[in-house]
Amino acid sequence: MMKIKRVFMTICAACAIGATSFAQTARQVLDQTANKLKNSGGIETTFEGTQFKGQHEAGTANGHILVQGNKFKIASNALTTWFDGRTQWTLLHGSDEVNVSNPTAAELQQVNPYTFVNLYKHGYNLKLANTTYHGKACHEVRMIAQNKGMGIQLIIAVIDKHTQLPYSIRMKDNHGEWTRIRVGSLRTHKHWGDATFRFNSKDHPGIEVVDLR
Repeated sequence: MMKIKRVFMTICAACAIGATSFAQTARQVLDQTANKLKNSGGIETTFEGTQFKGQHEAGTANGHILVQGNKFKIASNALTTWFDGRTQWTLLHGSDEVNVSNPTAAELQQVNPYTFVNLYKHGYNLKLANTTYHGKACHEVRMIAQNKGMGIQLIIAVIDKHTQLPYSIRMKDNHGEWTRIRVGSLRTHKHWGDATFRFNSKDHPGIEVVDLR
């Protein structure tokens, strides 16, 4: 009887160790997503971005985004933004000026949803749960700021378990306001020259450059 009991306990212990070794942590999921984005070359995707005031939608923009390393270009029905890794240009449609700035990490996060993969290693507690998105099995990773003074207090990323790429990213800033990004079609292994990520005044005649740096 004692031998049977020991065998049973050994099997249970082995199963527990096996389950632990296959269980992923939130950090491991984000590590995989960061590596996937890094190794996918240039990424082109469509998106829907919605801002909220409390529980009410304050505005929605549709467009597409090009991401290559730490550079990006976002074009929507409201504005176009270029970022070359240091400098950002923002052109509101219908305006006669483009604003130039050197954005902070928090400001970049509010503009480019993919920058969340550069934030999670410092200053955030991470939680992981299972969820579904349009019928697909996904991870839900919550990044909770450790400091109430941080510009982004909470990020909720829904990541496809198969592709390791994000479908939806929700962010709450330090004023309690939410932004939601829903990713549409996505293509990887693209490539663009550096000029793609910079504002070119020749392509926008009559637009005044306002330097806010």
